[in-house]
Amino acid sequence: MHPTLSPLESRPASLRFTPVLHLQTGEPVTILAETMKQFEERVSFGPAAQLAEPTSPAAIIAEQVIKIARLAHDNTDVRPIMIAMPVAALIDPDTPLACDAAIRRTVLCHQEICFEISDASLTNRSKNIKQALIRLREIGFRLSLNATRSWQTPLSADLRILFEGLRVDRRQIELEDDLEKRIDIAASCGMHVIAEHANWRDGDWLESIGVELAVRPRADG
Repeated sequence: MHPTLSPLESRPASLRFTPVLHLQTGEPVTILAETMKQFEERVSFGPAAQLAEPTSPAAIIAEQVIKIARLAHDNTDVRPIMIAMPVAALIDPDTPLACDAAIRRTVLCHQEICFEISDASLTNRSKNIKQALIRLREIGFRLSLNATRSWQTPLSADLRILFEGLRVDRRQIELEDDLEKRIDIAASCGMHVIAEHANWRDGDWLESIGVELAVRPRADG
């Protein structure tokens, strides 16, 4: 366990903080807030349906921001904290202001939160989604792109300005030329590139193509 993380017993089982490590130094650079309960998994029937829960995607993501920020303050000093931003929340026009109000209710600042946007949500990019991304950046939040399942959205100049990170699946890099090209574009413009399913021994090769960080890198054997 990394020394910057407190014992797991101090955190709810539904939330896990996973450090993103530098493949050469082993130092944590950022951290993922991973929830066991998916964004859309809300009870909508039976007695539990009577509980006062958020009623909109904007309210739900704002609630997550508050919960994660407060728990992170008590459990880890690694920043920024990456939080998944589902497409339902991204297209909700109230999300930027709701998240702004949410982070102000914690001791963290906006720059300590990085919303991770899925590539699939940008494949058919609408004006509303682009405006939401711009608004989140203007408020002070960071943005990163998750391309572990799809990598169809071109990294145009306007998107490269908005995003500061890119997460990819190491297993796909040698199989997909388009993904390697995307990594090269991202790295060349200063974006942090994070690999999933990477081995420590791949560090030199991954660094040579622009990937310096990894989630749960594996040892040989």
